[in-house]
Amino acid sequence: MDTQETGTSSEESSLGTTVANVFAAPSEAFQGVNINPPKATNWVLPMILMALMGILFVYLIFTNEAIKTQIFDMQAQQFDKDVAEGRMTQQQADQVRNQMQQTGLGLFMVFGSLPILIFTAAYFFLGGLFLWLSAKVVWKSPLKYGKFLEAYGIASWIGVLGAVVTMAMVLRMNSMFATPSLALLFADSFDPTDTMHKFASAINVFSVWQALVTGIGLSTLAGKPAGNGIAIALVLWVIWVAIGVPLGILR
Repeated sequence: MDTQETGTSSEESSLGTTVANVFAAPSEAFQGVNINPPKATNWVLPMILMALMGILFVYLIFTNEAIKTQIFDMQAQQFDKDVAEGRMTQQQADQVRNQMQQTGLGLFMVFGSLPILIFTAAYFFLGGLFLWLSAKVVWKSPLKYGKFLEAYGIASWIGVLGAVVTMAMVLRMNSMFATPSLALLFADSFDPTDTMHKFASAINVFSVWQALVTGIGLSTLAGKPAGNGIAIALVLWVIWVAIGVPLGILR
């Protein structure tokens, strides 16, 4: 009788408790994920929130003239670099620049929101996939992909908080570079075409924090020491940054 009550309590732990534990007691946030029935809300809800916040962010920055001008200036710098390196002609650069300046908010929302929806979905599904593959290869884990997707979703609540903080900083300081990352070291001298500056921007307090918590979740699911899971998660994060910055996925 006691065992059944304990199992039921574990399965039906509230969303609020899980979210609170992510920040206060990470290992407890993942307890039971590997033995309880699948719980899609563990990854669906943070994924939806991340997507909605991304769309809201697009709206807010394109209704803020200072930030909007900064974005156009960033694009102009990139166009000048592409022209100098022969990837496009000056005429093509001028044409694209004029089209951007003439585009209304509605089209900006459409063209800005679609990539966010696609990227957010890929971010969650691929994140869970790489955790599953890592546990499979390193520890021969028998757990299915869905469990690692749940764990990744739970850890992503840190990313949700990070998105809120980033949005507040950008709007408060009227700068796209005012993020909780090493980009703050460059302040007004940030150059979006400089590779070192882009890597600095990718080293975000919340992304590192999320990687650490993801590692705890990985080790909890596999029944391994926390340090092992953290090491794997940090390696995956470093690979993600190393690939994402050159490809322009991360700025």
